[in-house]
Amino acid sequence: MFATVEKQRNGIVLINIDNEETKIVFTNYGARIVSWKYDDNSIVLGNIVEADEFYEPNPFFFGATVGRYGGRIANATFELDGKTYHLEHNDGAHNIHGGTNGLDSRFFDYQIEEQVGQIKIIFTTQIKSTDDYFPGDIELKVIHTYDMDHKWTIEYEATTTEKTLFNPMNHVYFNLNRDNNMIDNHYISSNKLAMYPLGEDNIVNSTDTIDLSTIFNSNKIQFKELFTSENPKIKQQMDMFNGVDHPFEVENGEMAVENKRFVLQVKTDMPNIVIFTFNDTSSWDSDFNIYKAHSGFTLETQCIPNDINLYGDKAPSIITPDQPYYSKTSYKIFEKADI
Repeated sequence: MFATVEKQRNGIVLINIDNEETKIVFTNYGARIVSWKYDDNSIVLGNIVEADEFYEPNPFFFGATVGRYGGRIANATFELDGKTYHLEHNDGAHNIHGGTNGLDSRFFDYQIEEQVGQIKIIFTTQIKSTDDYFPGDIELKVIHTYDMDHKWTIEYEATTTEKTLFNPMNHVYFNLNRDNNMIDNHYISSNKLAMYPLGEDNIVNSTDTIDLSTIFNSNKIQFKELFTSENPKIKQQMDMFNGVDHPFEVENGEMAVENKRFVLQVKTDMPNIVIFTFNDTSSWDSDFNIYKAHSGFTLETQCIPNDINLYGDKAPSIITPDQPYYSKTSYKIFEKADI
């Protein structure tokens, strides 16, 4: 198991980790994952060959660290300790992913640590209040670790100068199919699969969830079953968004996604997982845009988007100077023959 560094143009650096059966690649641009392969099967969407041209103009956040706030904040406005904060309107009336000066579009400093049985990449940066109009400056580490068991772990460590919101996540798109055919055949599973409904503007408008396990009488549900469901609540959501773009609650932060060959296991200490099935790929006018709807899915481990306007001063995304932030998520890939 070893790491190599490759420099492309425009300041982009690729960090390649080779673990025999699997290979994974990260970059300093957006502290993002670029590639993950099991043998010759690509299990995430991205572009390792032309990363220097592919990522900077890309509107889909492929593999990026997103923040300071992942997801939408309704009307780009929130109140904290009696003060109202006005954010950038970069998604219609709303703020999404922290604004256009978010973590996805910056170059991180980094160091590589080769340890017994694993390789760790420590990305660092600072988010200033003047960057995104949230209160407080944040010192941030994003730590990607890859180990001998084909497990990719992301840790976030942060401190803030003021009480603020912090809700980072990674916007990787997975696809376990060979040649990245549409993901309708994938199954999601957990002992709890509770989906939050969205309003027409993609904002969570109710804390009453849709209990998918009860509706389907199963804890293992195929994406195609969701997309084509005649259940009125599910159908209304699927028709509105052409697929899934919803926060979920799962049991104990654990879920899995599988196709015929692979199982991807997710473990997180975050309260929610946002699943997005890449429902509309038309907004990027580029020769690089080869993607069809449902060609990938995200597993964004985070607090529920817009939590500050749902829960007020009880919002899980609130952090303070006296309490350093830490969260951890791991993604582990198995070939079914190995289980």
